[in-house]
Amino acid sequence: MSEDDPLGFHRRWTRLKPPLRPDAQIIAAYRREIEGHKAHVLLLGVTADLADIGDATVAVDFNRKMIANVWPGDTDKRKALHGNWLDMPLQGRQFTAAIGDGVLAAIGFPQYQTFFSQLAGLLLPGARIALRLYETPEPGETVATVHDQTVQGKIAGFHAFKWRLAMAIAAETKQAAVPVSSIHQIFQREFPDRAALSAATGWSLETISEIDAYDNNPMIYHFPTRRELLANLPDNFSRPRFVTSGDYELAERCPLLVVDFRS
Repeated sequence: MSEDDPLGFHRRWTRLKPPLRPDAQIIAAYRREIEGHKAHVLLLGVTADLADIGDATVAVDFNRKMIANVWPGDTDKRKALHGNWLDMPLQGRQFTAAIGDGVLAAIGFPQYQTFFSQLAGLLLPGARIALRLYETPEPGETVATVHDQTVQGKIAGFHAFKWRLAMAIAAETKQAAVPVSSIHQIFQREFPDRAALSAATGWSLETISEIDAYDNNPMIYHFPTRRELLANLPDNFSRPRFVTSGDYELAERCPLLVVDFRS
């Protein structure tokens, strides 16, 4: 998480598509899973598409620029707070659901215990948790496979390509943590001719240049496998299940992790 938004999401938000940003089918999946639990929803991040998903919604985001530029504004049914998910600016059990879109990509395994403990302190017994994941498949694919699939025009979207490349790095290094600077470095190594890449994929040079936001960037993303994720869930997060979030490109690696909170 970064307060300064070094990847510039607040500027690029309207151009983002799945798997990075929820579309109608992802929103529908969230709605189905928190049905009966939407009286008071904790939204992790200021994902504008989910701002009105609850009867009342409180969003928490560490990035002031995202709050200022992406959040659709506070109303009597929704509000956004600046705060850290590892040290919530809230107290007391008050929420009937907690949702977050890709939030675990910003949190590493050493911090999972703190994150889940923070959630537990805010959820009412029986609350529903739904988090859309970016999970590295098992067995994972190689960077070489991603390269070949890309130049053969078999990856339609640039955002899906970036995530597949990152997940391939995670699989090859056997590390869920992937520095975004390494994604840029390997992209540069594998695709030195951007004009040729554009011709092979149909991606514009402007779209391809979005990868440069990763250059020398200190952020680290995390792409755990399903097995790694389940091993880090606390005991009071019961009945974990993985629910499809749609049929968009890479949806099979972006399920909703749905659990019930048991106090």
